[in-house]
Order: sequence, then structure tokens, then C-alpha cells
Amino acid sequence: MKKTLSKLFHKLPITWQIRLRKKVSLMYNEAGYGDTLMVGAVAREIKKKYGNVQITINRAKEELFKNNPNVDTTGQRYDGVDLNYHYAAKNNNISNPLTKNLIEVMCEKVGIVNPSHSVNIFLTQDENDYAHKQIENLKPPVITIHTTSDSFDNGRKLWPVEYWEEFISILKNKNCSVIQLGNSGERHIKGAINLTGKQDIRRSIAIIKAANLHIGIVSSLMHGAAAAGTQAIILFGGFERYSMHGYKNIHPIESHIPCSPCIEAHTNIEKCPLNNQCMREITPEIVFNKVAEILKWELK
Repeated sequence: MKKTLSKLFHKLPITWQIRLRKKVSLMYNEAGYGDTLMVGAVAREIKKKYGNVQITINRAKEELFKNNPNVDTTGQRYDGVDLNYHYAAKNNNISNPLTKNLIEVMCEKVGIVNPSHSVNIFLTQDENDYAHKQIENLKPPVITIHTTSDSFDNGRKLWPVEYWEEFISILKNKNCSVIQLGNSGERHIKGAINLTGKQDIRRSIAIIKAANLHIGIVSSLMHGAAAAGTQAIILFGGFERYSMHGYKNIHPIESHIPCSPCIEAHTNIEKCPLNNQCMREITPEIVFNKVAEILKWELK
């Protein structure tokens, strides 16, 4: 009898299941940091729509949920509503999930439409104090950069190292301070203060929050900058579109060449056959002009 009732219950629309149970389990197996922040956004939208619902999140980066009032428990179970948007088309009859806003795609799985295109992190006072200590003796404005991403894109998101180095040399002429964030082992960009591998993801986001501007590619720290509320210039190139994220404090630089965007669901991304033409079209001068616009520098 219990099994029969359970089967009938799980045939109900997800909105009914959540309202009746007053709890829901979400899962994103092997979620990256950016994906985890978006899962947290889904939890926030569930609380907004359904009220006092207990939310469990499994298989994500648990440290990013610290102090998050929208997440009740976390774990490593393989159960719950699968929020992995790469498989949204197969599981939810969405024609191509990577042409839509990703938070919208994830929220559709729990019966929510028109969610806020934003992510949150709830930093501690110690984390904020740590960040301010890192920059207190630096000449403002303080700009953070992040130059790499995970291997999913097979290098298609990357801006050439020589472009980064030329860009940093231009910034240094304005007597500002540039901090490079990221994992240990990432290539250091000449002219930037190297803090790669010297703090965890939460402290990295705290440093971005304390900075005046963040500049990077589509990566975990793009989502981190969105959560911190810091103005950020993100080099999208042609791999994917800004509309997939839509964060209000992000200033996108995109390339619109015939083969873009080239991100696809359910595929193994090959190395770009055009030597990242879309990223190479974004010159250091283009990025600097955007910096000058945001920081209200006068251009000679």
C-alpha cells in the first residue's frame, strides 16, 4: 500500500509534491562552484514561492551554502530533483537549455517561472575582514582578475596570455593595483599580485567584494563577482552568451562571429579549430576602454 501511494505521489506535478510535503531535495552531481551558487538561487526561489519549505541540497559545493538561510541541510546522497542543466533537454523536453537563462532552466524543474537572475553568498565577518586586510595597503582602484576555467570548454573560453600581459601593463600605467585570483598552479600573469592558490573560494569572493572591479572569463569567479555585487567585466567571446546568466552587475564583452555561440548540450567540447578567434577579437584596448568607462577614467 505504501509503495502504491508513493508511486502515485511521485506522479503528481512537482509543485504539488513540494506544497504537500513542505520539503524538497535538490541534487547537482559534481556541481562546480558557479553551478552551486545557481543551485542556491533555486533554493531561494523555492522559499519565495512555496514559503516555509525544508530544502536539502546534495552533491554540490557545500561550503558555499554556509550561513545561507535558504538551505536547510546538505549531503552527498544521489537523490532529489536533478538540476543539472546540461541534461535539461532530455529530462524536461526543453529544446536547447543552453540558449536560455540557466537559472530559469533550473527553476523550471521545480515549477518556478520568472526567477531573479541573481546568486547569493553569505560571507562571515572574518572573511570580509580577511579580504580588507589583503587590500588595505594597495593603491586604489583595486582590480581582481581571473584568467582560467575548468576543462569543460577545452580552452574555448580562454583569453590569450599575451593579451592578459599587455592589458595588465596598460592598467599599471594608471597606477592601480591588480590581484590575480584562482587555483594553485595557474599561470601567473606578469604585473599582477599573485594570490592564486592562497585562499579558498569564499575568501576569493570576499576579496572580489572588497575590490573596485573584477575582470575575467566565464568561470566560478564570474558567479562569485555576481554574488558579491561587485562590478565585473566578463569576456564571453563566442563560446556562450551573457543571456545565459544575465547578472545585473556583469558587463559582458561578446564576439558575434558566424560559429558562435558554440556551446552545446550533450557533447564533448573539442578544442577550437579556429584558434579561439572569438576571444582573439577582444583586444586589450577594447577591455581597457570598458574599464575606463566603468571607473570613469578620462581617455587621452
